[in-house]
Amino acid sequence: MTRVLGTVMVFAYIVICFGILALWLPNFFAVNIGYSPEASYRYLAATGLPFGLLLVTVIARQSLKAYFSITMFFQVLLAAVLLFAGLFSFYYTRQSNFFCASHLLLCALSMVWNLYYHRKELERIASLPAAARAMA
Repeated sequence: MTRVLGTVMVFAYIVICFGILALWLPNFFAVNIGYSPEASYRYLAATGLPFGLLLVTVIARQSLKAYFSITMFFQVLLAAVLLFAGLFSFYYTRQSNFFCASHLLLCALSMVWNLYYHRKELERIASLPAAARAMA
């Protein structure tokens, strides 16, 4: 049952990722067509790219697990809340600076964390056949 739940949640992450891309990206370009983009972390957070990359690392890491990881769920949930707060307060610079910086920091740390443990899990899976041959 946990494998089925993990598979369902991986597909849910994929749907969320494509849903965010389909809903947010056209709105972002439509609203900001008259503004020239700045090279700032507020605009980087507002593009949704760091959040999308976080979702990809979570999907990759969750796909190797046989169970649903509540830790990765909370990573995505907290990053989404910080992104929403940053977007909601985008034109109020003081609030937006905090939320966008927090969102980018959380995304960066979570991506590094997920990629590190994804690599460790791949190494563990690769060593399983060698360990089985050694025992036989």
